[in-house]
Amino acid sequence: MATITSSGAGSGLDIAGIVDQLVAAERAPIASRLTAKESKANELLSALGKFRSSLATFQDSLKGLKDISTFQGRKIAVGDEKVFTATASGTSLPASYSVEVTALATAHRLSTAGQPDATTAIGTGIISITVNGTTSNIAIDGAANSLNDIRNAINAAPDNPGVRATIVTGTDGAHLVLSATNTGLANAITVAVSGGDGGLSPFVYEPGGLSNTMTQLDAAADAGAIIDGVVVSSATNSITDAIEGVTLNLVSANPGTKLSLNISYDTDAAKRSVGNFVNSYNKLIDTITELTKYNKDTKDAAPLLGDSTVRGIRDQLRREISSVPGADAASLASIGVTTQINGKLATDATKLDAAIAADFDSIGELFSGVTGLATRLDTIASATLSGASAIATREGNLKTTLKSITTQRASLDERLVLVRARLNKQFNAMDSLLAQLKTTSSFLSAQLPS
Repeated sequence: MATITSSGAGSGLDIAGIVDQLVAAERAPIASRLTAKESKANELLSALGKFRSSLATFQDSLKGLKDISTFQGRKIAVGDEKVFTATASGTSLPASYSVEVTALATAHRLSTAGQPDATTAIGTGIISITVNGTTSNIAIDGAANSLNDIRNAINAAPDNPGVRATIVTGTDGAHLVLSATNTGLANAITVAVSGGDGGLSPFVYEPGGLSNTMTQLDAAADAGAIIDGVVVSSATNSITDAIEGVTLNLVSANPGTKLSLNISYDTDAAKRSVGNFVNSYNKLIDTITELTKYNKDTKDAAPLLGDSTVRGIRDQLRREISSVPGADAASLASIGVTTQINGKLATDATKLDAAIAADFDSIGELFSGVTGLATRLDTIASATLSGASAIATREGNLKTTLKSITTQRASLDERLVLVRARLNKQFNAMDSLLAQLKTTSSFLSAQLPS
């Protein structure tokens, strides 16, 4: 029959409680050390992550600054946008012009006389359509020679010279309408017919011809304008080669009316770009300061205090910020952006305005291009954020440390299970021995005379 034992029955001790305390005492120093190590690793990992995130945000702000067009904006003002609008590239120079829109470019449109309907056979032969020196010869045979068939054949022609055929049906019948796909005098349509049964005679048109059977709906015409007294023309309603870097988009003709066109530097956009750069850099410096600060009153140290990696990156950025590219090149200081005692940047608005007024293009040259400040700062950021950087290596090591701590905790738990079993065995053996001794004592006391 199995023997039932009750832990502590022989000694009267709380063996389970004693074992718990002994196990806890053995666990405490190791667990405390692992927790402290884990907390430190997590704190460093979080701080490095915050620094990387802040640096990545700063790098994003450099993308626009690397592009010279960011600093080449132009402001356009026109006398009447219902007559024309304009756009200007960075190659345009600030100036004022007088613009008179004399005519708009139109696409040539022709129409046949009304036919009974669009499905009745018309005739066979070849329709030759010429636009701007290119001719398409379209064969019309007896199997498909209705107005619908002719329209489809023109539109499907692989060598279509730039004509779209449609059918418009009115009270006098169905009309085939040919429209040039491009505007301008050079894109006038010529239509000739040959061969066949002579049924294609309604499809004839030659500009200025005396025997045309098609009617001109809209004449082909170039756009016209007078800019500062100079007559210009264009096959489209967009004039790109009259003023360098400027495109005029003609909206309506207004002969006899001169309207202003003013082009100026977009200094507000340039100032915003500089201001955004200063703000994004200062946010990065704020983050670095927060992660490396020391409170002498509370003696609290930020997680990256004294960190050589972060300090080195900060110093690289500062060196580029304060560098002077050359004797004749602009620097941040020369445009009114200077470093303060706290490491952040400040802008002197008056000095920036003066620099923009003196040499607008130099602002863009300072930031943009292969050797521009934005590119140099971006290079530092890219190296720091790469997978092969010192910070990435440190983050990898910290993650390895955290995995190791998890493994050590599991090992500690396994070892303490064995420690608990050993202690229980020892205390139970002691308890059993005391129980036996008590029994022997009671037996002896009963045998001895009182």
